[in-house]
Amino acid sequence: MKRYIAFFLCILMLATMTACGGQPAANSSPSGEESSPVCTTDQQIPEQGDKKPVVTKDPEQALEQATDPDLAYIELVERFRALVADPFGQDSDKPGEMGVLEMARSAGDNAVYEMGYLIEDLSGDGIPELAVGGLYGMINALYTLVDGKPELVFEGWYRSSYVYMGDGHFYYYGDNSAAENGQGVFYLTKDGTELECESFLFTALNRDGDLDVYYNETGSWDPAESEKSDMTAEEFWALDLAGEPLPLTPFSKTGSWSAMESECSVSVQYLTEVGDEDYDWVSLYDGPDACCLLFTTNSRVTNLSIWNLFVEEVTDDGAVICSATLAGDDCQWDAMPPNMSIAVQLIFPGDLPAYGISYVDADGDLRRFVVEVSGYDGSLLLREADPDESGFVLHTGW
Repeated sequence: MKRYIAFFLCILMLATMTACGGQPAANSSPSGEESSPVCTTDQQIPEQGDKKPVVTKDPEQALEQATDPDLAYIELVERFRALVADPFGQDSDKPGEMGVLEMARSAGDNAVYEMGYLIEDLSGDGIPELAVGGLYGMINALYTLVDGKPELVFEGWYRSSYVYMGDGHFYYYGDNSAAENGQGVFYLTKDGTELECESFLFTALNRDGDLDVYYNETGSWDPAESEKSDMTAEEFWALDLAGEPLPLTPFSKTGSWSAMESECSVSVQYLTEVGDEDYDWVSLYDGPDACCLLFTTNSRVTNLSIWNLFVEEVTDDGAVICSATLAGDDCQWDAMPPNMSIAVQLIFPGDLPAYGISYVDADGDLRRFVVEVSGYDGSLLLREADPDESGFVLHTGW
């Protein structure tokens, strides 16, 4: 059994993928059904000896699809853009859309910035796939083209999620219950129409009420169809990988949302390494758990300020009203040209809004933004406060 574990861990160490956290997500699926790794929307991973027949794509059709994939997927992209732009205004139980809606509702007003799509050949057969999901890892739906038409390959959601590893491989995190949690490596078949299992680990309760870890190469959750691993439950939970997410195009850059994205004059990201870049440095907190944020101007702004925020009231209609005080004497800049950066060392004290920025843009408009941390992956977001209010007021979706 050790050779299987060694093989599995080698895959984990060598693969490049997006981290989804060391512990599988909570037990909640959009359909209300128990989750398991899926290859299509209505069929679980085939067991050995029960494989679906491979779909053969016509060579001429394949060439046409490869030369104009955007045209083949345009209706799907627009459909997902509409779902993400208004996740609470509509409902769907259509395969492929449930996981997208779940993530969009969690992100609220930020969904168009946190979610996107990519049209790219991931299986290596020359036919581009369409991936829809979060910009920082999770893929909620993957499609390929068969006879010129999009066909759903798999769907993912919070308790049954997939993240891309590279080279047509996906890493799976999921659970069937509090005791049954699984992690595994799956890969696209050469024609891109299915997922096949390469290696799969899952936990199950033994007779003593303790968790055992099992291994197989079929994706089965049945201990009788698997080998007991010598990996401990603690080692199972500690599995954690890092990698680069797929370069999805945000839905904010499509349709009517493109203008909103282009108007943002300042962006924010974590500063993970101090280099030779020329930027101002502000320290608001230098103790344990401090992190560093890098604010960068995308165009010229004036009167840029960094604020400490305090939630004063949440109204009946969901508006969040924050009071604001200047974060420090060195937290104001009269004028900043494009591509100028400010590094700010601070700590996030909790889930409530704690920091904001304001500036005057090139049109002379005062803009206010709250700095938020994504609940999915910890990434940073700037959420604009109501421009018609005199302070930091956030409406529904927070």
